[in-house]
Amino acid sequence: MRGRRSARSRVRGSWAARLTGTAFAILLAGAGVAAYLIVGAGHASKDASVLPTRVLGTQAISLVSPGGPAESGASQAPLALLTSRSGLGFTTAAPAGADWTADQMAGGTYIFIYLPDGLCLGSARGAAVALQRCNLEAGQRWVRQHAVIGVSGLDYWQLRNLATGRCLTAAGPSGASGGTPARLERCPAAPGSAQLIGFLTVS
Repeated sequence: MRGRRSARSRVRGSWAARLTGTAFAILLAGAGVAAYLIVGAGHASKDASVLPTRVLGTQAISLVSPGGPAESGASQAPLALLTSRSGLGFTTAAPAGADWTADQMAGGTYIFIYLPDGLCLGSARGAAVALQRCNLEAGQRWVRQHAVIGVSGLDYWQLRNLATGRCLTAAGPSGASGGTPARLERCPAAPGSAQLIGFLTVS
C-alpha cells in the first residue's frame, strides 16, 4: 500500500511541473501583450489609429522556416528566427522553448513580440526587418497568406508586412554556421521555401 501511495505522489508531482511550465508560458505571453499595449499607447500614429487594436488571441511560438527546398522531401530541422549580433536571422539552433508570441488582432493581422526583450518584429529601412518598440502601426503588422503544408506536417504561410507589402524571407542559402539573414522581399503568388514561415509550438 505504501508503494502505491508513493507512485500516486510522483504522478501528481509530474502533472504539477507540467502545469507550472504551461502557466509560465501563458504569463510571458500576457506580459508581451501588456507591454506593447502600454508602450504603443504613447507612440501610436494616425496610421495606427485606423487599425484594429483588439487582440483576439495570443500564442507562444517559435517562428520557423523549413530550412530547405520544400520540394526536396528532405526531413530536416526548421530554422528558427532569432536575434544575434548581426541582427535577425534564421538559425539551425533548435529552439529550447517559445521565442515569440503571435498576437492575432481583429482585422486579420498578427503582431509578433520577441519574448527575451518584449520588442516587436517590424519593417526597417530598405528590405531590413528589426526588433522595435511596439507601436501597433502597419510596419509591425503581418498578414498570413498562401498556406502550404510542409514535409513535417507543419502549416507554413507567407508573412506579408502590412506597411511594405513585402514578405518575410530567409534571404539566401544557409551559411557555414547554418544561419541566414531575415529580410523583406517581393511576395510571389507561389512562394518558395525561403518565404514559408510556420508557427512552431512547444508541447
